[in-house]
Parts: sequence; structure tokens; C-alpha cells
Amino acid sequence: MGALQIFVRRDALSRQYLTERLAEKGFATVCAPVAEWVHYCNYMVSHGMNQNPMTLRQKLGLKLRNAFQANYERRIKSILSRSGLVQAESASVATLIRNAKPYLSSNLAGEAVLTVGGAISEIVNHACGVIAIGPFGCMPNRLSEAILGEAMTAGGKLQTDPANPTLRAVLTDIEDLPFLAIETDGSPFPQLINAKLETFLLRAERLHQRIMAASGNG
Repeated sequence: MGALQIFVRRDALSRQYLTERLAEKGFATVCAPVAEWVHYCNYMVSHGMNQNPMTLRQKLGLKLRNAFQANYERRIKSILSRSGLVQAESASVATLIRNAKPYLSSNLAGEAVLTVGGAISEIVNHACGVIAIGPFGCMPNRLSEAILGEAMTAGGKLQTDPANPTLRAVLTDIEDLPFLAIETDGSPFPQLINAKLETFLLRAERLHQRIMAASGNG
């Protein structure tokens, strides 16, 4: 199911051109990269969470491959970051898993831990709202929705960096953070989802204004 969810994230028809619709509203959207799943698979194998034991030769090969992958990704992102549209740093799977740990065990393999950890990690720091989109009936996506419905709060975010004064200032008097879960089968979004999307955008805009004010750019 992980490959199907990645497809939905990247396919414009599956997500009903959501990124373009948000752009019309003035929101720049960043989709979770495919590389995130590659890093996660490498992490799982490196930590012995794969089903088949690895030989010493295979372990050495994995380390060598990971080193080359990291080097190429770093060089490519460094070049693209000059445009100001791409972040130079790579996704840290260890950070995502750590931030998801209070809600979900890393032993539960699958993209749910990435969705939960990614949402909590990115909100406020790099995003003013999070949309979790997945295929209709996808169990990991529904698991993520259930968890994030409770975890996307000011308290949940502060757990990731409790000593950060700027983060605390942004989250003052805020309880729930902008989050929306969407299931899609390629059909047009129903009226209820469109209504929730409008509400989500209003809340995301308010959070964005708080972030800008706290950073001195408001």
C-alpha cells in the first residue's frame, strides 16, 4: 500500500489538482518526496527491521549504496536550492520516527509513521498546515488520520522542541493545528471535503500570520 499512497501524493488527477487549487488561493504546497520512502526503507534495513537477515557483504553493500545516494541527493538539492524553491537539507527519517514515537511504534512498518512524524515535524517549522492524502480505504492513511486528529495540537508540537521560545510564542492561545485528511479514488472531491478544505485554509492563513509575526516578518 505504500507505493499506492506515494502514487496518490504525486499524481495530479488522484489528488484532484489540489496543489494547483491551493496555489490559486495563495498557498505554496510541498508534496512529500519519493526519496522519503527510499530513506525509510534504507533505515528499516539498516536497523535490522527487514524480514530476511543480511550477510556481512550485503550490509557493507547497503552502507556503500546509502553513502552514494546521500552524496548525490545532497549535491542535487544544493544546486536546486539556489532557486529558493527547494530546501537544501534532506529528510531525516530518524527525526520523523522520533517525533512519531509518542503515538506510533516504529516497529509498525509502513508509511503511517512517516505521515505522523512528518506532519508533526513540518507544522510551524516549515508549513502552516498539513494535508494527509491517500487512496480510498488505505489503512495506514486512516491510522494516520486517527492519530493526527489527536496529535496535531500545540502541546503535541511543543513536545518536539520544548525549549524553543519562538515556537512557544507562535503557539500561544492555539489549541489545534491546521490538519486535513483526504481519501481519494480519483473522483471529484465531495462537497463536504471542499467545505473542510475552505475551513482548513482559513486556519492555515491565521497560523501563517502568527509565524510571520513571531519571526519579525509580519
